[in-house]
Amino acid sequence: MNKQFWYLLLLTPLFLLPLNAEEEDDILEEEVVDAPSNPQELLEVVRRGQFADTQMQRDRENKFLSEKNRQAKLLSDAKAERARLERIADQLEKKFEANEALLVVAEAQLKERLGSLNEIFGHIAGLTTEARNIFEQSITAGQYGKEREDFLKNLGAKMAEGIQLATIEELERLWYELQREITASGEVVKFNTEVITTEGTTDSREVVRVGVFNAVSDGKYLSYAQSRGMFEELPSQPAGRYTGTATEVMSADTFPVQFAVDPTGPQGGSYLASLISMPSWGERTGQGGPVGYTILYVLGLGGTLLFIWRLISLRAIRASIDTQLESKTLSNDNALGRILKIAEDNPKADTETVELKMAEQILAERPEIERLNWLVKLISVVAPLMGLFGTIIGMIETFQMITLFGTGDPKTMASGISIALVTTWLGLLVAIPMSFMSATLNNFSKGILDTIEEHSTGMVAERAEAK
Repeated sequence: MNKQFWYLLLLTPLFLLPLNAEEEDDILEEEVVDAPSNPQELLEVVRRGQFADTQMQRDRENKFLSEKNRQAKLLSDAKAERARLERIADQLEKKFEANEALLVVAEAQLKERLGSLNEIFGHIAGLTTEARNIFEQSITAGQYGKEREDFLKNLGAKMAEGIQLATIEELERLWYELQREITASGEVVKFNTEVITTEGTTDSREVVRVGVFNAVSDGKYLSYAQSRGMFEELPSQPAGRYTGTATEVMSADTFPVQFAVDPTGPQGGSYLASLISMPSWGERTGQGGPVGYTILYVLGLGGTLLFIWRLISLRAIRASIDTQLESKTLSNDNALGRILKIAEDNPKADTETVELKMAEQILAERPEIERLNWLVKLISVVAPLMGLFGTIIGMIETFQMITLFGTGDPKTMASGISIALVTTWLGLLVAIPMSFMSATLNNFSKGILDTIEEHSTGMVAERAEAK
């Protein structure tokens, strides 16, 4: 016991003696005087004030002297009380030391009598700790709840004390929980439970647990939130070919069914985490930056729309020519009709003149037929060059990162490498189909021109034979 503490405790009342009511009245009493009107009255007021202060101080001194005997008595009582408490504290300390010695003897006797049971305590305590760690991370906790974890916690604490033996019921319960987890690792079961959605809300759903590996609901993979004791949706899902198997296992009434399971972790391990972190096609395209968007949308999408428009226009021109071939009347609403009508409008002209006029009209029709075909071909050439341009930008950024941060962390170089590779990929992705589109338009246009030239040449030949 700290004796100085008792000194302070017992002397505290000596410093807390209140002033009596009469002293308080004397302190608060004030003399009300009129304001002085001349120096003599002011001097008198000052004198009375000094006298009043002197009188008050004398009263206080007399009061203190009158209480002197009382303070001495209080101090004597406090010292006596302190001595009494010190004797009690000494007695308690001796008793505590004696009890500690008895406790050491009792513990030694308990350890001697337990014998090999001490090893059982250690085995059970270690087993419960290991099982509890496994159960806390297992997805079966989302189905069975935390009751078994609380049981193992209490049992482990009891065994760690080494004072009480585990009962038969506790050992059988431990056996049951271990066997239930082993059995659950080979089961595919459905049950209803609360699931945390990606929006943070909870929803009661049907969940399918596949062993101790994965849990799915509504075609989505779940993880077990240990802190909340509930399943939760993953922030992002793997590709559709994997979530498709999750839908199949949800709707299956008979087994076996095809299911993509990740055996590397109790909640979906490294494989599932890698699939989730893998960027989608849209995210991968975005890694190309401004150059990638230019290749994809300006060149790719623009070239595709141009190809569709030109293909529709050429089909319309071809259809009008086919209609003209089936008709005996020449019309000016198609290229072939306009060319053949030259011969009809010039019946007296010689063959060479007609042939020249037809050739001139064919040359006039050619730009409309081959209109903007060159642009589609140009896009097929420019696209890979734009990809090469993006590659250069990406490599420059990569070398800048290496200069600033070194080569220790590959992630610092990932952005530049992504730009370099993705832009090259996008350039080829646009250039290859554009090459086929350009060839298609050229062949289509050439077919129309060949048809026009064939029939115009035939018309000239017939006219020459007629003469």
